[in-house]
Amino acid sequence: MAKDYYKTLGVEKNASPEEIKKAFRQLARKWHPDANPNNKAESEQKFKEISEAYEVLSDENKRKVYDQTGQVNFGSNGNEGFKWQDFSHFNDFSDIFDDIFRNFGGGGSFRSGYGGRDTRQLDLSLSLSISMAESYRGAKKEVRYKRTIDCPNCNGKGFEGNDVKTCPTCNGTGQERVVQQSGIFRMVNVITCRTCNGRGYVGSTKCHVCHGSGKKTEVETRTIDIPAGISDNTQFVIRGIGDQEGGQTGDLYVLVNVREESGYRRSNYDLIVEKEVAFPDVALGKDESVNIFGEDIKFKIPAGTQPGEAIRLRNLGFPHTRGTGKGDLLVRIKVVVPKKLNSTQREIIEKLSEELNTKHSWFGK
Repeated sequence: MAKDYYKTLGVEKNASPEEIKKAFRQLARKWHPDANPNNKAESEQKFKEISEAYEVLSDENKRKVYDQTGQVNFGSNGNEGFKWQDFSHFNDFSDIFDDIFRNFGGGGSFRSGYGGRDTRQLDLSLSLSISMAESYRGAKKEVRYKRTIDCPNCNGKGFEGNDVKTCPTCNGTGQERVVQQSGIFRMVNVITCRTCNGRGYVGSTKCHVCHGSGKKTEVETRTIDIPAGISDNTQFVIRGIGDQEGGQTGDLYVLVNVREESGYRRSNYDLIVEKEVAFPDVALGKDESVNIFGEDIKFKIPAGTQPGEAIRLRNLGFPHTRGTGKGDLLVRIKVVVPKKLNSTQREIIEKLSEELNTKHSWFGK
């Protein structure tokens, strides 16, 4: 029976490459054997299945063949099946597995043999909640987070004095190779040497401040700018304020969550609100105003406006975060019908109803 790779990843057949990658990333975190130490057999099988599905659907040519035939032949020998020995050539897997192994405590990069220190190990992240009004106008927010920096006493070396020798672990290269074995997986990672922290040399007298770690933890307080127009679940990066090691500094990734606010709704860059009006106002037309995050915006209701109709006010929506311009403000008209009428009101409405029905009949003829 042909395998349904779309079902394996939980995506539709018309899913974009970004949606496929996102689905695989989430499933890979969930089913990686290192994340399931008590259920290795099942997790290894699941991980193999989703990796096979991703290997096909992330490749434009293989996906095309699969969509047409329902199967894909791997390798030059034409034997169908997923070949783990080909795992190293998957272009997109490296970034995904870097992220996964950081979450599982692995310090290195999946891309073995690249050399150099991977500063992504020094990146930090935090979440920030803002109101819709702050998203509309932009804001300045103070954030506090912990970061690790080079010890100021030893400049991150971990030792004091001039008694220096070549690191016995890495033989002066600043790197060491770490083999990670998990079931059917065997990966060799090149990481920063943990003995010398990538310096290639060590000293005989440990620093009395950091006790040889070369690091110091501090609480950082910063005021960051939230750009106007930013949408919910958007991440942006501030360079050079993450962890520090050996003179190199990582980045801070900020994930912004925008709280919902009663009476306001966002669609792309458009802002949508409701305005309650009486029947005479839509029948005759009227100058009105609507409150947008504390500011009254004036607009005109044209005569004959229908219930539920939206009046579009150009360039009064959310600012575009890329480029210039703004979305629009859409004021949706909600006609309010009175629940009780006095005798005078009822008489007036009955006469109006009679008049409208008479005119309707006349026009109908």
